[in-house]
Amino acid sequence: MNTESDILEQLKPLLVEVLGVRPDEIHPHRELVADLGAESIDLLDLTFRIEEAFKVRIEANELERQAIQQMPGGVYERDGYLTEEALVEIRRAAPELDQAKLVTGLRKADLPALLTVAFFVSLIQRKLSVSGTGEAHA
Repeated sequence: MNTESDILEQLKPLLVEVLGVRPDEIHPHRELVADLGAESIDLLDLTFRIEEAFKVRIEANELERQAIQQMPGGVYERDGYLTEEALVEIRRAAPELDQAKLVTGLRKADLPALLTVAFFVSLIQRKLSVSGTGEAHA
């Protein structure tokens, strides 16, 4: 199985290509939007490239879907804002995100801006373990 370090090394060239950043700018806790200059279209491009390179499937709104599954009957958002219940599940599902930013008043639309390099590394690692391959394909 690939370690986080292995996955990060395989992810870096994709981030360099999509975001036009230098490899030395890529660190696990860097946010793709605020720190590395990603835009919405870049996140879509990156997701596509991850799927191709690692042979995994990433669903749209993957983090949201995971949180909602953990709160059957719960309310994920109200008027575009994440509920406290949703924030608890997101914190649990994605400890790689800056927990200080997962606070009351966070809009659902702002969640993608909090995605970090470490979030994608963890997501890829989970996907590889579920697929049973345990192998990433560079």
